[in-house]
Amino acid sequence: MSPSVTPTLSLPDVLDVLREDITRRLMAGVGAALGALAPLAIADAGVLHMLVGRLGALLRVPSLAARLAEARTLGREYGRERYLAGFGVSSLVLEYGALREAILESLESVGWVPELAGLRALAQVLDAGLVEAVDQSSLEDERTTGATGAWLHGLLDHAPTIIYAKDTAGRYLYVNHGFERASGMLRRDVMGRTDFELFSAEVASAVTGNDRQVLDSGQQLTVDEHVPLLDGLHVFQSLKFPLPDAEGRVVGVCGFSTDFTEAKRLERERDEAREHLRRIVTQLPVILWATDAQGIITLFEGERLSALGLERGAYVGRSAFDVYRDRPDLVAATLRAQEGESFTLEVEMAGSCFMTGVSPVIGPDGSVMSVAGVSLDISERRRAEEVLRQSEMRYRLATLATSDVIYDWDLDTGTVEWSELAAAQFRLAARAPPQDIAWWMENIHPEDRERIARDLQAVFDRGASHWADEYRFLRGDGTWAVVADRGQVVRDAKGQAVRMVGAMQDISERRATELEAKRRAEFEQLLIGIVSHDLRNPLAAISMSATALLRREGLEERLRKGLGRIHSSAERATRMLRDLLDFTQARLGGGIPMEPRWLDLHELTRQVVEEVRLTRPERTLKLECRGDGYGLWDADRLAQVITNLVNNALSYSPEHCPVRIRTHGLRDDVLLTVHNAGGPIEPELRARMFEPMKRPERKGARGGGLGLGLFIVKHIVDAHGGVVRVHSTEQEGTTFQARLPRQPLPPARPDVDAP
Repeated sequence: MSPSVTPTLSLPDVLDVLREDITRRLMAGVGAALGALAPLAIADAGVLHMLVGRLGALLRVPSLAARLAEARTLGREYGRERYLAGFGVSSLVLEYGALREAILESLESVGWVPELAGLRALAQVLDAGLVEAVDQSSLEDERTTGATGAWLHGLLDHAPTIIYAKDTAGRYLYVNHGFERASGMLRRDVMGRTDFELFSAEVASAVTGNDRQVLDSGQQLTVDEHVPLLDGLHVFQSLKFPLPDAEGRVVGVCGFSTDFTEAKRLERERDEAREHLRRIVTQLPVILWATDAQGIITLFEGERLSALGLERGAYVGRSAFDVYRDRPDLVAATLRAQEGESFTLEVEMAGSCFMTGVSPVIGPDGSVMSVAGVSLDISERRRAEEVLRQSEMRYRLATLATSDVIYDWDLDTGTVEWSELAAAQFRLAARAPPQDIAWWMENIHPEDRERIARDLQAVFDRGASHWADEYRFLRGDGTWAVVADRGQVVRDAKGQAVRMVGAMQDISERRATELEAKRRAEFEQLLIGIVSHDLRNPLAAISMSATALLRREGLEERLRKGLGRIHSSAERATRMLRDLLDFTQARLGGGIPMEPRWLDLHELTRQVVEEVRLTRPERTLKLECRGDGYGLWDADRLAQVITNLVNNALSYSPEHCPVRIRTHGLRDDVLLTVHNAGGPIEPELRARMFEPMKRPERKGARGGGLGLGLFIVKHIVDAHGGVVRVHSTEQEGTTFQARLPRQPLPPARPDVDAP
């Protein structure tokens, strides 16, 4: 509803009456005129109200000059306020135009027609205010622009980075003091010039290439640029962006370049150190891991992940309680760590053993923020400890199993470590004195002590590594033991003897046995002499007498048979005596004596077989000879071999079955084979049949010997460098085969291993 206005009211009074209506219309007009800026203008409506409210008072001023001066003051205030509010000159013109239209529309709405003088005065006031508002806004703009420019120029010059601008041709439009400091060139020498005129072609090409990319794309670009300066190559991190004109066209490129040379060096060193540390950590037999306060795994790295069949980063993001749900021990360890406890434990996973150190990270409030851990693979150490434990166990069992006393003598301190058997072997009392080297020397027999000490010192001095001797040693019960002592000398890097490890064996019983055996051997030698001289001669006389009597003619058959039995018994007794002498010599270690000469084994075998036929005419002997039979042998001893094998075959074969004898010459050897039918030799006897006194007891066998025949056969064949074997089955009978080399090889040298 319009306020009441009468024709008698003056224009100033009407404006006072219509103040609210004019203000409302002004707000609507400003909104229509300013468009997007309208909300900002309407938000600062107090300025517009102030302008409308002072128009009436302004028109009442009687003097035109005073009226216009006050209008200008009002305009300056309005212009300053609107400038500070962010409005430009065009906005001021539009607002004053909206004010003029709002006044006229309001007067027209109430039907008030002002006089010409009043309208002229109103127009003068509004025009003066507008002009002054525009001038003040421009003045404020110039002042602000100047201050801002100076401030901005100072800011750019003192900025800790390089700032520059170039036109589209690459000519420098602006550089700050940072550019001057870095390049060593003055601003006046740079302005208007291009990079190709200031830097090397390589640097200029790289820099202008980046500029061109910004100009072509219209987008900003961040890039590292390498520029050689006076103190060396520098690395700049440059931010470049297009520079538009008032119409938005790109007219150049602006850049901010920060010297990152030192930062890049530090970054490179940091990366190298990090990579070096990573290589070290990844090569260590460890697993690095961490969890947050809730047990979520945040780190899982390390070289030993491969032992678990896992890759780097495995389980990251998963809950430790989920990963270890099948391992109650690890779940319990996780809970302990979350409660703030630091500890170590051994964990076995996937066949590997880990020593794990767990350490919670405590926050300022005392709560656990995270948990870190290192797991060291100790599988090899555990295996080494197990091997050492087993080795120590084997050593202890070995010392308990052997009859030797093992010792370890430290030559520097004189202390001796003895095996557990020492106390029992030396028959020591429960409170015996320490068994050091002095105790050991004191217990050596006085007649042996000086020799032992002298020999030991000689071993140490001449650099030898082994010592062995026998001596008498005093036991704890006062008796003397004969010991065989063997020691291995351990030397340091300089060759100095520092230790000796050895074994002492009580050979008292062996020495007594050897002495007894020696006495027995001496008695046997005496007995052999008696037998060979006192029995062989009577037997020879009996045999010769029986032979002479058998040659007489006209003897009765009964007498001839008796003489034949006497001759056969004498021959058998002679063979037994010869076997006994050979056995005794072989057992005493002297071996059976040999007198080799070149002979034909075929011919020797024929002679022996004929002699056997004479004594056993009722049996059939079949001889076969093939190949070359010559060799270097003892004829008498081989005749003994043939006789024993043939007689053995006759004794253990059926009467109606022939005995087959065969000699076969090969390239390097000659084979002598004797075969007979009959039952096989039992396997248990076959393994021992070449031992003395091992005659097989078989039904129907003719024996009567001492069981030394095969023993002597083996020794004679061995003495010729040959070998004798036996093969016996139910189907094939029994075959003895002697392989005799034509010329026995010389004995092997002691320092050459046998093939």
